[in-house]
Amino acid sequence: MKKLLTFVFGLIACAVQAQVKNNTFHVVDKQTNKPVASATIAILRASLSITTEKDGIFSIPGDLSIMKDTVVISAQRYIAFKLPLANLGNLDTIKMQQQPIIIADASLTISTDTLLNNYNRFDVGNYVGLHMGKGEFNYLQIAQKFDAKRAGTLLKKIDIERLAFHFDKFKPLPDKGTSILNGQYEYTELEHTKFRLRVYDVSPLTGGPGKDLCDKIIEVKSREDNLLSINLKSYNIVIPNKTFFVAVEWMRDYMNMGYVHVGNNYGTKKAYPNYRPAVGLSPTKGAALNIWALNLNQQWSLYIYHSPDFTDLAMKATVGY
Repeated sequence: MKKLLTFVFGLIACAVQAQVKNNTFHVVDKQTNKPVASATIAILRASLSITTEKDGIFSIPGDLSIMKDTVVISAQRYIAFKLPLANLGNLDTIKMQQQPIIIADASLTISTDTLLNNYNRFDVGNYVGLHMGKGEFNYLQIAQKFDAKRAGTLLKKIDIERLAFHFDKFKPLPDKGTSILNGQYEYTELEHTKFRLRVYDVSPLTGGPGKDLCDKIIEVKSREDNLLSINLKSYNIVIPNKTFFVAVEWMRDYMNMGYVHVGNNYGTKKAYPNYRPAVGLSPTKGAALNIWALNLNQQWSLYIYHSPDFTDLAMKATVGY
C-alpha cells in the first residue's frame, strides 16, 4: 500500500479545524509521466522538508489558499522549481522537467591512484547533521571540496566516517545503576542509514558545487560500522577540473529519521528530528574551509558552524589518472 508523506503545520490555523482537507500530489516526469522517486519537498518559512517514496506522492493538509509560504521541489536529474503554496490548490500532478547532464569521456588509462583528504579515522569524534547548538539542522546536503593535482581524473572510491550508534543516557548498565548517574553511555543499536551520494563540478560563479558529474543515482544503504566505503568504478565519473565536490544528500523519510533531545537552561528538553547519516568531521585541520551545505531553498554556501576548529568532512576520495 502506498504511503503518503504528510507535512504537519502546527502553527497554521486551519490545522485545528475538525475536518482538515488533505491535498495529495503526484510528482512525475514531464516526458514519461512516471513517478519521480526521492524528490525533496521543502516548505521554506516553516523550515520543513521531506523526501517522496518510489510512488512520488506527498500530501499537505489544510486550506492551501490561506497559506503564506513557498514550496521548493527538487530531485536529481531534474530542474528544481518553487512556487507559492497557494498555487498548488488546483493541481494534483506536478510535472518535473529533466535537466541534461553532460558526462565527460570515461575512456581513461589509469596508472596511478591518489588519496585526497587523508586523516586518521580513529580520531574522528565530531559530526555534522544532528542539530546546531539548540536549533534544528535544516540542510539538505553536505559537501566536501576536493582538489586533485590535475584535471581529467577518474573518481574511484569515497570513504565516509559516520556516527553509527544510538546512545541512550538513561539505559541501566549492568551492576552500575543508570548511565546518567555515573556519567557513562550505552549504545543501544547499530543505526541503519540510507542516503544518496552526489558528485559536482566546481561552479565558476561561486567556487562551490556546480553541475552534476554523474547521470546515475548513487543510493547507499548500510547497517554496518561507522566507515562507509563506496566503490564508484562502475559509474565512470570523470572529474573535468582539478576541483570537485562530493556530497551526502539526506533521504528525509520516516525510516531514516531520528531525534536528538536538546536541553535548555531551564531543565527542559526539545526533540529535534535529524536524518541519518551524521557525517564525521576530519580531525585534520586544513588551511581553508572546504565544507559546503545546501539549504532548503537550493542554495549552496560555506558551512561555517564548526569553523575554524574544523575545516573538512571525514570524507576521503580516491582518484585515478
